[in-house]
Amino acid sequence: MTNDTDRKRDVANAFGGAADGYLEGDVLKRGADLERLVDWCSDATCALDVATGAGHVAGSLAEAGVSRVVAADLSPEMVATATTEYDGLEGAVVDAEGLPVATDSVDAVTCRFAAHHFPDPEAFLAEVERVLAPGGVLALEDLCVPADPELAAYVNRIERLRDSSHVATYALTQWRDWFAATGLTVETVHETSRRLEVDAWLDRMDVSADDRRRIRALLADAPTALEDAFEFRYEPAGNGDERLASYRTGVVLLRVTA
Repeated sequence: MTNDTDRKRDVANAFGGAADGYLEGDVLKRGADLERLVDWCSDATCALDVATGAGHVAGSLAEAGVSRVVAADLSPEMVATATTEYDGLEGAVVDAEGLPVATDSVDAVTCRFAAHHFPDPEAFLAEVERVLAPGGVLALEDLCVPADPELAAYVNRIERLRDSSHVATYALTQWRDWFAATGLTVETVHETSRRLEVDAWLDRMDVSADDRRRIRALLADAPTALEDAFEFRYEPAGNGDERLASYRTGVVLLRVTA
């Protein structure tokens, strides 16, 4: 079994067990960012939501009037959750890097907070380019790290401790480079951020006590530049000490056309 296959199995297993938490989590089920993605694709007639998770994007697309929406994910549990919770969705268990979809057959592809789990993002983009009809839209949203390679590596080290299926979060410059190598055109870039409560963030993936301690230690020793960039907020921890309560992680949204 290849390393990539192992990673994909980890993703399916990890997120299959977390489907309920992702369905109910406020971080994913609502927000201006979700509305923006849906607005970018609201004129579509056939949309493919890749790595649909609990189906928030797919369900919102259907509610916005997109006549055919396919909720696709590597995890069968996630697909089942999406198609159960939202009316009118088709479900498909698929690999984002090998979409079983005809060439030029969809006019919108969405992917929200998932690309950091893909072993080969360039393969995913090649598949998007293949399946999108001319003039079609890719609406992509993901976490974003600083352009500084050392800070990016530090963030990804923490993320992998929290979730073994995490591959890498990328800087906006990397996404621009990848798109420049395709036949897809970046039309709109929207940079924002999202505040994460550390305890809830750890609970969502049921992180072990040992890994929680390691993550807390890394956050406590984070470079000052990262602390500033992510706007760390602390709370009293007793005996005059403080502990990190929340931080603001970078997020980027890209509207890309075929």
